[in-house]
Amino acid sequence: MDGSPPHPAAHRDPGPGPGRRDLLRLGTLLAAGGLAAAVPAALARADTATGGGGEVTTTYRGHSPYGFDQWASVGFDVPDGVRRISVAAAFDPADGVLDLGMFGPTGFRGWSGGARREFTLSGSDATPGYVPGPIGAGRWSVALGPIVNDPAGMPWQISVTLHHGPPLPEVPYDVLPGAVPGRGPGWYRGDLHLHTVHSDGGRTTDQLVAAARAAGMHFIATSDHNTSSTGLSWRGNVPADLLVLNAEEVTTRHGHWLAVGLPQGEWVDWHYGPADAGVFDRHVRQVRGLGGLAVAAHPMTPAPGSFWEFGLDRVDALEIWNGPWTLDDAANIAVWHGMLCLGQRIAGLGNSDAHGPADAVGEPHNVVHAAGLSRPEILDALRRGRSYAAENTGVTVDFTAAAHGATAGPGEELPLALFEAVDVTAEVSGAPDAVITLHTEWGVMAVARTGGDGRGRLHWRGWGRGSLFARAEVRRLKPASTTLDQLVAVTNPIWFHAAGLAPYDAGQRTLVAAVRAADGSWGRHTALPGVQGTPAVAGVGASVAGLPDGTVLTLGLGTDGGLWLTTRKPEGAPGPWRRLSGPHGRDGGAFLDAAIAGFPDGSGEIVAVAADGTLHHQRVTAAGTASGRFRPVPGDASAGGRAGGRRGAVRAAVAALPDGSAQVVAYGTDGALHHRIRRTDGTWTGWTRLTGRAGAPAFSGQALAIAGLLDGSAQVLAVGLDGTVHHRVRRPDGTWTGFRPLPGAAAPAVAAGSVGIAGLPDGSAQVAAVGRDGTARHCTRRPDGSWTAWARIPGPDGRGAFRAGRIAVAPLPDGTLHLAAVATG
Repeated sequence: MDGSPPHPAAHRDPGPGPGRRDLLRLGTLLAAGGLAAAVPAALARADTATGGGGEVTTTYRGHSPYGFDQWASVGFDVPDGVRRISVAAAFDPADGVLDLGMFGPTGFRGWSGGARREFTLSGSDATPGYVPGPIGAGRWSVALGPIVNDPAGMPWQISVTLHHGPPLPEVPYDVLPGAVPGRGPGWYRGDLHLHTVHSDGGRTTDQLVAAARAAGMHFIATSDHNTSSTGLSWRGNVPADLLVLNAEEVTTRHGHWLAVGLPQGEWVDWHYGPADAGVFDRHVRQVRGLGGLAVAAHPMTPAPGSFWEFGLDRVDALEIWNGPWTLDDAANIAVWHGMLCLGQRIAGLGNSDAHGPADAVGEPHNVVHAAGLSRPEILDALRRGRSYAAENTGVTVDFTAAAHGATAGPGEELPLALFEAVDVTAEVSGAPDAVITLHTEWGVMAVARTGGDGRGRLHWRGWGRGSLFARAEVRRLKPASTTLDQLVAVTNPIWFHAAGLAPYDAGQRTLVAAVRAADGSWGRHTALPGVQGTPAVAGVGASVAGLPDGTVLTLGLGTDGGLWLTTRKPEGAPGPWRRLSGPHGRDGGAFLDAAIAGFPDGSGEIVAVAADGTLHHQRVTAAGTASGRFRPVPGDASAGGRAGGRRGAVRAAVAALPDGSAQVVAYGTDGALHHRIRRTDGTWTGWTRLTGRAGAPAFSGQALAIAGLLDGSAQVLAVGLDGTVHHRVRRPDGTWTGFRPLPGAAAPAVAAGSVGIAGLPDGSAQVAAVGRDGTARHCTRRPDGSWTAWARIPGPDGRGAFRAGRIAVAPLPDGTLHLAAVATG
């Protein structure tokens, strides 16, 4: 007898199946990376005791200093005849955590992190997380990852027991099938981030398979922390109806990432950080070379070691939704969206990160369109973004874009000509009482609601290359643990340009200003100077307001969602930009849309849609400083009100009236256009849903603007979901005209992606619009209600065309018209 703990497999005939001896030989190539960063631990002393049955125990006592990012090892020699190694650790949890692992002469032999304080391994069995196999003579090391929160450090003790005896038989493992037979092209559901007892999970592999079947998954990936042992544990229990992908969650001290689709037994090292030049990229190449996928896991989680520090553009995909929806996931999506706006094609994934039996597998999961239910086909589809993430298997999203007789879905290209229309549709089921939103790099373009039956449809028409991509989200307007809403589904984008053709540079989307003189002539465009000396400021939105003394307030919405304000006094240059605090006074708050209007008393009013979809407002002084902070605009049930009486919106505009009141129009989360008045005493009227064209109960659209005139009327411009521009007047007595389309230059209606309107002292309304060809045009509504013809706004050099993505205009008392726009080159 060798004194080893008994194991039921100790006397089994190994039978057919892959052995581990050849596999472990490969570890010599990996050991150099795994132990290179682990310095020998500072040992106080080592005591050895001999027990019965051929056991020899050596106890090593050491001390680790305060710190998080440190690795150490305890080395020991193993003579011939040892058949089992057992390790036990002791430390005070009040001092920190001691992660554990093992390396042998042939390389990696296991990792349990902080999930266990003891483990054992032999040729026939091993504690989950550790690789069974021959106990070869030579130098072995217990790998340590001390996380010490006590400034005085953490003392610890490692006991290594060597069990001598006759050789133990090796136990073979089963090879996971690479495909589920008989499954061709279609949509498949799968969860790529799952843990078992081989790391810190509470399920065995058999229990995980049962949970995946119960959740309706077609494929899963077992992704335990820093170990390859999960893939070597399949013995007679390989499922035939579920595709199991072998994976590892590579858990560094600088971010976690999923190596998905690894061959069984393959191990990826984790002992490195961003300062180790080229190491991370080498391991990503290793995974890709094996046909796998590198995914940044929960990258914006602010916990130590979880927050991503390696650069998000160096992986194949981002886990933008990890487990139950939280504020961390909202940050993931915001960062991912910013990358998409730069033309970076990186897939977004959703996984449950389920650990214990109480964690639901597949909530959320990925719905993937693949050529078949096989490892290479699923991974290829995921890499290309041919997927969307859903909170459960009851949710489906049919997201498509159609143009020139072709149709594309998530992850596909639909290259457009400059003047070409594109129709984007999202059909949703299984999501009762939710909101569907369509996003491009210009923000939320359209919104629709689902009914109590869970079904809903959104349609939007865009023009030409006005957008790089489109993607859809479905949200439930009910609070979660840390958010005011809950994500139900999110799609990867459909791209409107070919991968081999560079999209227009997002850095060229600069904020510019121009002036139209009272005689109708246009001055040259001026790029607004950037922040901290940069030559220009990049943005995705712009608004402008004129004050009675000739001051111009310009509002810019940055590519990061920041809201910036600058002031230009008469005959002066624009002043420095000031970033406005976010909702509730937080610094660095992000917004989706914003507009500003100027009042007769010299103040301005800003309305802004926060990142969580709530509408806020704030007063600013003529000097461009905030007179308070953003406060929620009250909501009500008829206008898609949010929890706590807040108003939900996706786009908003504001107009100042001569009596000092303000009128606000907004596309609500119900997909309809609403109107509200803030009285001069600061109180609000209720929201009114505006009827649509030709008696339709509502008007839905993608862009809007409002202007107040001296007679107390207000004029509204709204771009419908079909891309055409409509006009409506609210008379001084509060009654409305109906919506009418604006006539085009050579068509009964004009199409546009952005509009601005301003009322001049002579009673006219000046209109600017970005047409479907991406160029800006101008026309005038005369006081008698007739319209002038459209004319191009000249380009920056005073000639040619002015290309823009967003546009706004504001009047001054001298009859000039001031324009603010996001130029696209």
